[in-house]
Formats: sequence, C-alpha cells, structure tokens
Amino acid sequence: MQTKNRLPTVAVLMAVYNGELYLHEQLDSILAQQNVEVKIYVRDDHSTDTTVEIITEFIRKTGKVFLLDSKPTQLRVTKNFYSIVREIDLTEIDYMCYSDQDDIWLPEKIEQAIKGLQINHVQCYASNLLRADANGNLIQEKSILKRLFNYLLNRKSVKQTAFDHYLESASAGCTLVLQKDAALYFQKRINQIYELLPVDTSHDWSTYAITRLGGFKWFIDQRSFIIYRQHAENAYGANVGIAGISKLLEWFTSGRYRMHILMIEGLFNISNNHPPFIEAVKNYRQGSIISRFRMAYAICRYRRKWVHRIIIFILIIFGYCK
Repeated sequence: MQTKNRLPTVAVLMAVYNGELYLHEQLDSILAQQNVEVKIYVRDDHSTDTTVEIITEFIRKTGKVFLLDSKPTQLRVTKNFYSIVREIDLTEIDYMCYSDQDDIWLPEKIEQAIKGLQINHVQCYASNLLRADANGNLIQEKSILKRLFNYLLNRKSVKQTAFDHYLESASAGCTLVLQKDAALYFQKRINQIYELLPVDTSHDWSTYAITRLGGFKWFIDQRSFIIYRQHAENAYGANVGIAGISKLLEWFTSGRYRMHILMIEGLFNISNNHPPFIEAVKNYRQGSIISRFRMAYAICRYRRKWVHRIIIFILIIFGYCK
C-alpha cells in the first residue's frame, strides 16, 4: 500500500521492435516523470537494428529499465504487451501503464493520471494526446474547419455508455493507467485467456473491455500529456481526421471490428450482463438489408461520439462491414 512517505511506484510496460530512431528520447521522457518511481519493463520482438543495445545502455545507466527475454518467434504488439503483463510482479507496484517506443511523455504525464484517478474515485485512466510529426513537432491544422472536424472525431473525453467497451477503446494504449487492483485483475484475466487471444487483437480496446467487464471504473481526461509521433513505421497511428476514418473503414471491411465485438463477448465477458446488440452482431449478414439495419440500429447508440455513430451506421447499412 502506498504511504505518504514514499513516491508511488509505476510499472511501465514497453513492447519494442526496431525502435532505434526514437527510443532514447522516449526512455528519457519516462525516466523524467515527476513525483513517481518508475520501473520500465521491456520486451524486444526480434529487432534487427540497435534497439537492444540502446535498452542495455539504459539498464546499465539507470537501474530502472528491465529487459525481459525475447520469445522464440515474433509476438507482434498486443501479444508482446500481454506477455509482459503475465510475467512481471504487480503486487509490489501502485500503478501499471503501457508505453509505445516512439512517443515523448510530458514530465507530469503519470502524476496527472494518478491525480485523475484519485479525484474521480476510479481505478482506470485514459486521456487525449498531442499529435506530432516524426521529429516530435506538434501538428496544428491551419483550417478552422479541419480543426473542428478533428475535434469532433477524436476527442476522448466523451461520456461513457453502458456498452461502449464492446465498440471502442477508452483512448490510445499509451495513455492508459491502471491502479493496482485493476492491474492485478487484468493480469489474472490475461493469464486465463492469453493463448486464445488472436494476434491482431487491439491491446488498448481489450484492456478497456476486460476492466470494464470486471467492474472497474474509468476516467477519460480531456487533457493531453503525450506527444504522439506520426510516421511511416507506426504500428498504430492516431485515429485523426481522414486517416482515422480510413482506419475505421479498414477495420470494418476486414471483418476485424465485428470479430473484436464477438471476441469480447465470448472471451472476456464472465458476467451475466450481456449487451442487447450481441445477437444482431452474431446473426449479421452482409447481403441482407434487414440484417444490416438490425446491427446498425443495435450498436450505434452505444458509441460515445455521435459523429462516429453516424459514420458507423452508414458503413453498416451500405454493406462495408464483414
């Protein structure tokens, strides 16, 4: 238990792959976090650049970075994160969070997350983020219309709905922070289902769904404490503007969106509280206009943002969902 005489301890989980261009700056920004004690747990996913050498240098210099053994084959992003969750001791920490390999954390990032958890009497936290180019320069849209468009599409601090965790994440995974009880519950559930998880599962969405289904409460902060780089090597880019719509379209046309909803119900939900739309999703038929209307009407009201509700409704009705 945290006492007044010590700083809160935070386990930062980092899944890395060929991150040499940005890793120094990201690790420096995590180690510079204010008024917390961080331990950074890293697993490399068979990098072919100098990623491991950089991590080894930080291990030697700081004593706060820990490199876990690589697995025999590549895990990809989500399985890598969750393999770290399974292996570290969370009984000795106060909070757990994820980190990408290429962002820059503002010094108050974790401290403000902890305050958000405490003030709102919740166990889980997410926030907005600041979009930047590959050099870390903030991206500012000059057009007022584009800025409004991006705001409507991408603001995270919208009121949660009863079943939004079936349909979207709280925010980007790098913004999420779990208090100890939520982290231990999450670890327990990941241990139970790890081998059954598809490799293309969304780690941020799954984390949100598992903890919500476990009864843990979330606060989604409208503020931003991460400089989120956008570049060609992003595993996941920020869902902003036209790029965000394109990514949403890809999720629908590939069948991943519907698969993720059914996975949450079949693999994550151990309660008796089932969403009213799940039968419409299970029985969805792309070629049937009646089936498309049923699913569109059933799920769209549970997305947090009305703009997303309209976009998803259109995608389903016109048969873009597989």
